[in-house]
Amino acid sequence: MFDMDRWLKRLWMVNGVLLLGLLVLGTGALLVSWLSGAFGGKNSVVAPDTTRAGPIKPRAVRFSAPREIWSTKTRVVIVRYGKGQQGAGFGSGSDMSSGAAYLYRGDRDSDGPRVNLIFLTGTEPGRVLLDRPAFISWLDYPTDKSDSLQRWITYHIAFDDSNKDGRLDSDDRSELYVSDLEGSDLRRVLPPGMRLLDEDPLGDGRHLIVTALQVPNDWRGSEDELRERAYLYDVPTGVTTPYVGLDSLVQRAARVLGRP
Repeated sequence: MFDMDRWLKRLWMVNGVLLLGLLVLGTGALLVSWLSGAFGGKNSVVAPDTTRAGPIKPRAVRFSAPREIWSTKTRVVIVRYGKGQQGAGFGSGSDMSSGAAYLYRGDRDSDGPRVNLIFLTGTEPGRVLLDRPAFISWLDYPTDKSDSLQRWITYHIAFDDSNKDGRLDSDDRSELYVSDLEGSDLRRVLPPGMRLLDEDPLGDGRHLIVTALQVPNDWRGSEDELRERAYLYDVPTGVTTPYVGLDSLVQRAARVLGRP
């Protein structure tokens, strides 16, 4: 005869073992996450605590070998903070130092955050790109013949600690900038009130297509409610204009979604 009580007891026992296993796994994941934040931190730059008495420890600076910018005499040098400048708990304060960046063209994240760029052109004096606190989250320059139409360098740069966590890193909002291939004439692309989403060359050797969110003053709502806009940036003239054709097609697609 089928023993219902014994079967239910075994079922509850199995469920209990499974629940215990899930609790152990969840606790372990939380512990690993906490340890990573406490001892590892993220790849970021943190200002030293200038409120403390005594000398400030010098920052560890590392740099790459000069890298060729295709079809020019200019070479770019990647400047980084050493590993000692990374991670949560190193220093504090509101003054940020120069920025950092994601991996790009063979860079290793373990080398430390990218903090600046130096441009060398022949025997002429070099040029340092940034002269104020910044975080470079993207960098693109021509490296071979496939980039022959690109006569500029593109950067995503965060100059402000937008989330107020005391550091500059990938969580801070970046703005789109361009310069010439010698690292001079650094210019911001989007007008104020626009939050960068993406950019890509148009393919004509002159324009960038830029997408961004239009953010009203004192906005406190969700990003899902913000309108996305498209712009054309004329690199030689430095003029940004609305990409009216693409905007109108996007609005048409939005109306399709609103149909029953």
